[in-house]
Amino acid sequence: MTSLAAEHPVSSKVFGPAAEPVDRAWVGPPHRGSQPLVRATHPDKAISQRATVLAAMCEGESTIHALADCRDVRRNLDVVAALGVPLRATGPASITVTGRHPSSWRASGLTLDAGNSATTSRLLVAVLAGSGARCVVTGNDLLRTRPMSEVAGPLGELGADLAYLDAPGRLPIRVNGSPLRGGTVVVAVDSAQPVSALLFAGTNAAAPVTIHRRTAARDHTERLLRWTGVEVIESDNSLTVRPGRPSPFSLTVPGDPSGAAFLGALHVASPRAGATLTVPGVGINARRTGFFDVLRAMGVVVGVTSTADTGPEPVGTVTLRRPGSLAGTQLADPGVVQSVIDEIPLLAALATVATGPTQIRNAGELRGKDTDRIAETVALLRAFGCHAQPTDDGLLVHSGPPSPPAVVDLVADHRLIFAAMVLSVLCGGGVELRGVAAAATSHPGALADLAQWAPVEAR
Repeated sequence: MTSLAAEHPVSSKVFGPAAEPVDRAWVGPPHRGSQPLVRATHPDKAISQRATVLAAMCEGESTIHALADCRDVRRNLDVVAALGVPLRATGPASITVTGRHPSSWRASGLTLDAGNSATTSRLLVAVLAGSGARCVVTGNDLLRTRPMSEVAGPLGELGADLAYLDAPGRLPIRVNGSPLRGGTVVVAVDSAQPVSALLFAGTNAAAPVTIHRRTAARDHTERLLRWTGVEVIESDNSLTVRPGRPSPFSLTVPGDPSGAAFLGALHVASPRAGATLTVPGVGINARRTGFFDVLRAMGVVVGVTSTADTGPEPVGTVTLRRPGSLAGTQLADPGVVQSVIDEIPLLAALATVATGPTQIRNAGELRGKDTDRIAETVALLRAFGCHAQPTDDGLLVHSGPPSPPAVVDLVADHRLIFAAMVLSVLCGGGVELRGVAAAATSHPGALADLAQWAPVEAR
């Protein structure tokens, strides 16, 4: 089969050439001061990827503005372009997509490399499974360790012909596209990605597809589908999508709530925490803003104000300041955990300076991310001299401020890298972080954000 080249012209035309990321950075003593801060966050990666694939499925011309510039979205664009879907750069981080029915995509004979993007790989497998394509979907070394059976299993029950080419339940997967029937399937993990993949597949099935799930997770896919005319019916524990053709659309991607959480964590960790941080233009979907709810419970003053609601997602401004010490907390409700799942390493970092322990449960999904985020979060905290224990489905963080290690060697996981930056501020700086280049998976500008709260020196 023909392989997808590592770099396709489309992403470079949309964003310009990708900068070589810094891999080692020294973090100095945090800045002091009492002046209010205003800092915008980067666009939402999850919405950028879903919107691009959806636009490729529409029959007609869609426009997407303010795409997230990161490795995952760049690879997402390149893979869609490799399928023969016309993508045209129309401005900085903006594209026009001339979509076509997936049966018209030129996937047969291709090996589609999703890089490190789990969202891209799962959505593609689901859409291509019902398209008639004969192709292979794969990813980089990290992505090939992540579970795919939670997507491939339910797709098989709908009639998909999929085959693992290496380890069972892992990429690469051979897709022998064939018509999908409707029916009822079960997603047995607390994660939005398998549900999103099945919703995309259901738009092209022969009959409605009902998905039973354990916990309601982020709903960007449901919102996008409804906004483009596809019927999605939701209850507490299930979703039903009726087959239909999404209509072309024009979308401006809102700011990333996870990026706003990173900014908020840096601020709360810093000597400037008593001043107000304002983050404008953020997606304030309630299923993505759990981090700020937990911060309130820990004693942070948080404001969330709606400023726009013209697309599928509510958008607003987040303000926060920490007037005093943080309080330890208990995090166990599955719905709340899902709304903060990507930010748990950040919360664990902040919990080290809270009064009393912090217990996080029902987060077992973290063991199947880029790394085992439960084990790696605990290891990171211990590298900073903090006390924490892993559990089967979460972790326990004891109160005790971090101390600065001279050097920290980081695992290739962007969420852990963000937490290490917060810990570096909490401990007063004087830390060299090695391996920060992996932050470019979702946020190449992470060091520039960190520099607002502490001096950063590339090494």
